[in-house]
Amino acid sequence: MNQSFNVVVNSNLSTPETTLNPNQNKNYYIDWSSILPQGEYELTFSFMSEVNTISTFQYLPLIYVDFLSQADINSCQASYQATSSNFLGLVYPTNLDPNAHLSYLRADKSFNQPIYLANRPYLNNFNIRILNNQANPSNWVDDTSPVPLDLSSYVLVFHFRLLKKAV
Repeated sequence: MNQSFNVVVNSNLSTPETTLNPNQNKNYYIDWSSILPQGEYELTFSFMSEVNTISTFQYLPLIYVDFLSQADINSCQASYQATSSNFLGLVYPTNLDPNAHLSYLRADKSFNQPIYLANRPYLNNFNIRILNNQANPSNWVDDTSPVPLDLSSYVLVFHFRLLKKAV
């Protein structure tokens, strides 16, 4: 039977040096060696933000996690994606009030393809960025007029399923 591990990241609990950063660019600390044994993993995730104003949904929000570029990825979401990518996946809006354009961003384990890691992450200090899909990506923002707002607070849950323990 394969072991599974959930690691919860809350944007309100980032490391001190990024506490004042927008939620689209936060650093976190996790001692991976204390919770994940060495081995091969299947990584999926779920994500949910608090309410944002999304009237046009002009740009896709994409999640990037820098520990992925260090994790010796065996297989990624798409065959053309480089093995050194730090792209975790997409999140999409779910309407709460279509008239007021209130939505939250979410993703669940079935929305994005799993990522296969040849070993657990080892970068204890890591960064999570939520960027748009423009040619020159920048922080994803909601569509509030006249000035777009930063992404609301979020919770991201990494789900690691141990496929093969290192010997």
